[in-house]
Amino acid sequence: MREADKRIPSAEPRRFSRRRLLALGASLGLGTLALSLKGRIRGKLAAATQLPSFTATPALVPHDPARDRATIHVARGGSPADNVDQVLAKLGGIGRVVGADDVVIVKVSAQWWNQGMTNVAAVKRLVEHVLELPGFAGEVIVFENTHFRLADGSGLSRAWRRPSERNVDVPGWTGLGDLIGHFRDRGAPVSFVGLVDAGPSALADDAWHDPTHELGTYGGDGRGPIAPGETRDGYRWDFERAFRMPRSWVDEVRTPLTWPRFTSPRTGLVVDLADGVHRRDGDRLVPADRKLVWINMTTANEHAATGFTGACKSTMGVVDMSAGALGTHPLASGYTSVHYCGRGSPGATWRMAGPLAQLARDVRSPDLVLLVAEWVAFEPAGWDQERADLRHAEETCLRTRTIVAGTDPVAIDTWAVKNLMMQTPSANKRARFDLDDPDAQFTKFLRYYRQVRGSGTLAPHLIDIS
Repeated sequence: MREADKRIPSAEPRRFSRRRLLALGASLGLGTLALSLKGRIRGKLAAATQLPSFTATPALVPHDPARDRATIHVARGGSPADNVDQVLAKLGGIGRVVGADDVVIVKVSAQWWNQGMTNVAAVKRLVEHVLELPGFAGEVIVFENTHFRLADGSGLSRAWRRPSERNVDVPGWTGLGDLIGHFRDRGAPVSFVGLVDAGPSALADDAWHDPTHELGTYGGDGRGPIAPGETRDGYRWDFERAFRMPRSWVDEVRTPLTWPRFTSPRTGLVVDLADGVHRRDGDRLVPADRKLVWINMTTANEHAATGFTGACKSTMGVVDMSAGALGTHPLASGYTSVHYCGRGSPGATWRMAGPLAQLARDVRSPDLVLLVAEWVAFEPAGWDQERADLRHAEETCLRTRTIVAGTDPVAIDTWAVKNLMMQTPSANKRARFDLDDPDAQFTKFLRYYRQVRGSGTLAPHLIDIS
C-alpha cells in the first residue's frame, strides 16, 4: 500500500466489539447518574442553605408625600355598565386617555369563569365608550393570555368558551365569548386576540377543572420565543434582563423578562407591548405612527399564592408562563417562570411581584386600570381547593357592585383589599390581605412590587378618592 493511501481514512464504519459497547454504555450511564446525583445534591444543598432574606418581609420603602400621592375613582351600587359610566365620568371621560387615532388594547381576565373573569357587561360598556369618542378612527383589540390553547391553536380559551352563571349581566348573553359576535355583527373596529405561550408545559395534562380539555390545554405551542430579526407573532424572552434574586448559597431565582407581540385580526397592525404599533413592510416591521393605549380590566379575588389578585397581579395574563419552570422548552432550563419564582423550602410565592413589577417598569404599564369587582372571591372556612376553585364556585363569592379606576395599581389594590376583601367572610383575611400586618401575604406582595417598580402608593392617607 502506498504511503498516501495509508493516510486516507477507511470509508467502512468502525466496528465495536460487544465488550466495547458495554463499556461505552456503562460510561454513559455513569455520566447520567453523576449529573442526576449532582442535581440532587445541589437541590438538597440549596434547601439547606436557603437565605433568610428570601422569605423575609420586605422593608416598607418610605413614601414621598408629593410624588406618591395618588387619585383613584370609585363607583359603587350601580350595574356594571353604570359603574363604568360613573368612574369614567369622574376621570373626565375616556377621551382623557384615548385619542381619535389610537390603537387601544384592552386586557381582560379570562382564565377562569364566573367571579374569576372580568364582568362582561363592564367590558362591553368600556369598549362602547371608546367607540363613541367623537371622530374615533382607531381600533380596539381585546386580549388576554389564559395560558391555555384550544385544539385548533387558538388562545381564546377557558372563559371565552365556557358559559358563566354570574358576572355576565347582558340580557341573552352567557359569557365573554358573546362580545366577539356582538361587535363583529355591528362592523365595529373591535377584534379579539388570545395570546399563546411560546413553550410547552409540564402541567399540560392537569385537569384544571376541565378533564376533557374542551376549554383548552395548559401550555404554549412549542415554537419558542421570537428570535432576533423574526417578525412573527409570539413572545419575546429577554435573558439579559432576567429578573434575578438570591435564594440560597448555591442558587438564585432567574425569571426571563417576557412580553407579547400580536397582530390585529382586523387591520393587520402589529402590537409589540414594548415597542408599540408597527405595520408589516415585506419582511420588516416599521413604526406605524399610531399611539398604543393599554387599558387593564381586572378582577378582585383572594389568591392562595399572593393573598389577592387585582390590579398588580393581573398582568400574570400578559407574561409568558412557559419561560422557566414548569415550562419544558430547552431555553427555559435553569430559569423559573413568573408564577413559580418564589418557590423554595419554605416558599415565598408573593415574590412573583418582582418580575410583574419589572414588566411595568421596563416594558410597559397600563394607561388606565379598571378593577371590576362586581363579584369578589374569598375562601370560606374548611374549603377544599381540590373540589372547586375559588374563582368560579358559587359558595366562594360576594357581590360588591364596585369598580375602581386609576393609573396606580398599588393604590387601587390597597383600597380594594381594605374596603372589599376585609369585608368578606374569608377564613384567611388577616393572614392574606390585612395590610396593617407587615407579615400578611399581600402586604409582602405590595411592598415588594413597590420596591422593584420604584413607585406606587401603599399609604391610605396619600390616596385621594373621587
